[in-house]
Amino acid sequence: MGGSSGSYFPHASEDLKELVRQSIEEADKARLDADVNNLLREVIPSFQRDSETERDYLDRIRNALDTSVEMVNFLFGGSVAKHTYVDGLSDVDSLVILNQEQYRDKTPDQVLEVFRDALRNNLTTGNVESIDKGHLAVTVQFTDGKEIQLLPALRIGKSIVIPDATGSKWKETAPRKFQKSLTSANKRLNGMLIPVIKLFKSLNSGLPKHAQLTGYHIESLSVEAVKGYRKDKTYKALLLQVLGAAAQRVRSPIADVTGQSRVVDEYMGAANSNKRRAVSNVLSGVLRRLSSAKTAEEWRRILIE
Repeated sequence: MGGSSGSYFPHASEDLKELVRQSIEEADKARLDADVNNLLREVIPSFQRDSETERDYLDRIRNALDTSVEMVNFLFGGSVAKHTYVDGLSDVDSLVILNQEQYRDKTPDQVLEVFRDALRNNLTTGNVESIDKGHLAVTVQFTDGKEIQLLPALRIGKSIVIPDATGSKWKETAPRKFQKSLTSANKRLNGMLIPVIKLFKSLNSGLPKHAQLTGYHIESLSVEAVKGYRKDKTYKALLLQVLGAAAQRVRSPIADVTGQSRVVDEYMGAANSNKRRAVSNVLSGVLRRLSSAKTAEEWRRILIE
């Protein structure tokens, strides 16, 4: 009997050890999750300060344009509208909707010249570094390195037209369409998606130049990444979800719902192009590093390096 009864205890002992091991792992994971989420809550407000600076710059620009450009509206088409730090609608910060009657006979290039001249004449110099006209937008660069891009638009009936890719004629677009989908996804996730997009963009700025994505592309990838997402609604869980989904989704083009272009990420080439595969690998590498990090301090180093 002694031998018989003794044969049961080793199994019980091993089961107990396994339970203890699992309990310790769960406790460590819970502690890491809490520490990382506290870290992310700590760093997110720094992005909001940048957004507030951009708002101040845009207010100054609006006042400068008001003196000689008749505007119907001054939509924030990018970072300021969505509070996402970097730009939105094809990386243009503001959509300046003009009076149709005054500008309907002018080409986009002619309107951009009006923009540029008005800003050069009326924008208080202060910390303004330069004011330049491109094919699609006027860019105001400030001495702190920030740039504000202004895209002219006309409202025709219920439609809004903007310059086409050549800058020589107008084309129809729907700048609010994507913003609505982003706002809806952010609301469903308790207001946590937009801060996670800020974190994604911060990581993106530290990637090698060849692997960096545009702001609008990041926003589009993020919205697609959380479709149907029903798991943990924490900054850590959402950031890992977005990065993981983006690493796969970046391999294929994303249709541009605003109508400004055929796809959001035309600059990356066709599906499974070399560039797309390279970016996918880089994002997967960032995801692996974050997933394997054992402390919040490791997360901090990855996020700010």
